[in-house]
Amino acid sequence: MKLENSVINEIRNNLDIVEVISNYLPLTARGKNYFGVCPFHDDHSPSMSVSKEKQIYTCFSCGATGNVIKFIQDYENIGFIEAVKKCADIAGIRLDIETKKNTKYDKYTELYEIYDISYKFYQNNMNSSAAVEAKKYLYSRKLTDQEIKVFGIGLSLSNGSLLTKLLKSKNISDKLLLQSGLVGESENGDDLYDLYRNRIMFPIHDANGRLVGYNGRAYHGETSNKYVNTKETAIFKKRDILYNYHRAKEAARQKKEIIIMEGPMDVIRAYTIGIQNVVASLGTAFGSCQAMLIRKLSNNVILCFDGDDAGLKATKAAIEELKKIGIEPKIVRLSNNQDPDEYIKNNGKEAFETALKNAMNIMEFKEYILKHEIDISSAEGIATYTNSMINEIKEIQDEVLREISIVKLSEETKLSTDFIRKKIGNVESSVVLEPPKEKKKLSKCEKSERNLVYYMLKYPDVIKSYEKKITYMPTEKYRHLAFQITSFYKKYGYINTADILTELRDDEVSIKTIGELESLNLRDKYDVSEIDDYLENIRVYNEQQQINLYKNELTKEVDLLKKIELANKVIANKLRSEENDRGN
Repeated sequence: MKLENSVINEIRNNLDIVEVISNYLPLTARGKNYFGVCPFHDDHSPSMSVSKEKQIYTCFSCGATGNVIKFIQDYENIGFIEAVKKCADIAGIRLDIETKKNTKYDKYTELYEIYDISYKFYQNNMNSSAAVEAKKYLYSRKLTDQEIKVFGIGLSLSNGSLLTKLLKSKNISDKLLLQSGLVGESENGDDLYDLYRNRIMFPIHDANGRLVGYNGRAYHGETSNKYVNTKETAIFKKRDILYNYHRAKEAARQKKEIIIMEGPMDVIRAYTIGIQNVVASLGTAFGSCQAMLIRKLSNNVILCFDGDDAGLKATKAAIEELKKIGIEPKIVRLSNNQDPDEYIKNNGKEAFETALKNAMNIMEFKEYILKHEIDISSAEGIATYTNSMINEIKEIQDEVLREISIVKLSEETKLSTDFIRKKIGNVESSVVLEPPKEKKKLSKCEKSERNLVYYMLKYPDVIKSYEKKITYMPTEKYRHLAFQITSFYKKYGYINTADILTELRDDEVSIKTIGELESLNLRDKYDVSEIDDYLENIRVYNEQQQINLYKNELTKEVDLLKKIELANKVIANKLRSEENDRGN
C-alpha cells in the first residue's frame, strides 16, 4: 500500500505540534510561539521554536526544521512511515500499513531474542520452588508479588549452565552467546557457562523499552559485588542507559520533573509510594549521554543519590554533567548516610516527599559540603570557608542569586557585603567573550531572493508574481526551493509550509533552507511594492549577469563576425534592460 501525501497531511492536520512535542520535552510560551531546548544538538538554552500557527518547529541554532512527523522521526530515530504510523495512533486514526522495523533492531535481532529468552527463563525461576529463599529476601525488603511482577524481577540459579543450555537448544551460535553478556567461556575454551548465578535479576531496558541487560543482585549476605551489571555489548552501553527510563518518561513529562537515584531498589521503593518520575544510574558514573536523556524529559532535575561518600561523589559528578547542558539540578542529601530505599522504609512517604520539596540548589549544596569539610569554629576555618564560598559565588551568572548569596555569606561570617563584593571583584571582567562570528553580508539580489522565497512559502499571490516576472533565481538553494514551492502549489492548489515539508521529506537541502527562512525576523505580512522591489532586483541582476557573460565571451573571441554578433547581444540586452527600467 502506497501512503499518499494527502493521507499523511490529513493525519498531520489532526495533531497539534505543540501538544505532541510537549510530550517529549518541556516547552515555554514566548509570544505567539513556544520554545524548548533543541534535542538535535548540544543545546544549552531554549533555541528551538515551535509554531502553533504554522505547525512546524525550527531551531535557531542548528537549523533543525520540520513538522510533527519529522520531529517524531528524528527524535525517536525511526523511519518516516513508522513516524507517520505513530502520528496516526496519537491522532486516533486507523492506518493499515506495515512499517519497517528500526534497522538498528534488525541488525541485532538475535541479541534481542537472546534477552527475550533469558527474561522468560529468569521469570520461570522466580515462580518456581527454587525461588523460596530469593522471594523471602525480597519480602524482607518490603516488596510484594505485584511489584516483583511489574518490574519483571527474575532469578538466576546456582546451576551454572542452565541458561546456556537453553540458548544452545535454540541453535544460537557460541559466538553470539559470548557476545550477549550472559554467557562466559572456560579458560581452556571447552565449556560455556552462565555468567549470572544465584542472583536476583533486575531487567534493564533502553530508552525505547527494549530489554538490553540485567542488574544482578546477590541475596545471601555478600558484602562485595552486591550488584553486577551486564558487561557492555552491542545493545547495552552503560553510558546510554538509565534504569526505568522507559517507564518514567510519561510521569516525568506530566510532573515536569525527573528524580535520579542510584539503584533499582531505590526506584522500585519510590514506586511503592506513588513516585514514578524516577530513574537510576545503576551505580555507574553519570555521563554526558545520560544527561542528554534526562534533558529530553525535563530541565527540572532532582539528584537523590545514596547518603554515603560514594553517593556524594556521584552527586558532584552528576551536577557537573548536567551543568554542561544548561541544567541546574536540585540535590537531596538523606540523613544518616541512608539510600532512598532505606530512608523511605524508615521514615515513610511524607518524610521523603518533604525531603524532595526542600531539595537544595547547587549553591546551597556547595555550602552544605564546605560546612561538612571545614571546621568553622575557628578564625582559620571561617577564612577558608569564606574564600571557598567567594570562589563559588564568582561562578554565579544570575545577578539576583549572586546578590542573595553575598548577603547570606555576610550574615554567616559577619563580614560586610562591601568587603565580600570587593573580594569577588568584577565577575564580568574575568569572563573572556568570544568575538561574534561575522555573518556573510548578502548582496541586494541575494537578500531579495531570500525574502521573496520566504513570502512564497506563505502567499499564493507571491508565487504567481514570481512565475509571471522571474524565470531564474541566481542562488541555487533559493532557485531549487522556489521550484519546489511552485510545483507544490500547481499540484495541490494551496500553500502550507508544514505540508510542503512532508512533500520535501527526502530533500535535506530544501528543508534546511526553509529552516533558515523561518529563522528570519521578517514581518508575516507583505506590501505589494516590497515584492515588486524584490522581483525587480532579481531581474536587474540577471540581466547584468547576462551582459557580463557576453562581454567576457567578447574579450576571448577572435572571429570578427562572432565578435560583432556578441557586441550586438550586449547592446540588445542593455536596451532591453533600460526599457524595463523605464517601464517600472
